[in-house]
Amino acid sequence: MSRIQLSQIITKRLILNQPSLNDLGKISSILNASELYSKNTINIPFPYTLDNAKFWVKLADDGLKNQDQYIFAIRLKESNELIGGVDLGIDKPFNKAELGYWLDQKYWNNGFTTEAVKSIIQFGFEELKLKRIFATHFTSNLSSGRVMEKAGMKKEGILKCHTYKAGVYQDHVLYAVLNE
Repeated sequence: MSRIQLSQIITKRLILNQPSLNDLGKISSILNASELYSKNTINIPFPYTLDNAKFWVKLADDGLKNQDQYIFAIRLKESNELIGGVDLGIDKPFNKAELGYWLDQKYWNNGFTTEAVKSIIQFGFEELKLKRIFATHFTSNLSSGRVMEKAGMKKEGILKCHTYKAGVYQDHVLYAVLNE
């Protein structure tokens, strides 16, 4: 695979592009606004520090260089304001990727996450030529499942005691979509 130059993905209302060091304050501010981000994900800590934001931006840079993770900032097209993040973690030997996302709570229930997820699935299939994209959510996070369904993903099952977080085993609902 030749090196992919990630510029941006433009949708009807959003721009998805590389997060930068200029975004650190905004990222930290959003992810510190509520403990829900941490409660509903495996990898977002609370509190969320500037160092955590730097790590995420570096992960985006390294992932692009290594072609094993494509991390996009989600921005409003009209203002370029950062409102979230979406990514594909690539499993090259099996030509598949795990999808992840988060969105500023102020923008929930407006279809922005679904719009971003649909566009990154299209990117994964058309640009990266992936065969499978999958995602999971905690059984308690039904809204995330609705996003996956609206983006064309199909529920495949429940992964019992899939992760252990904050002293509790978490069941995950598994969704996937195939490039057919």
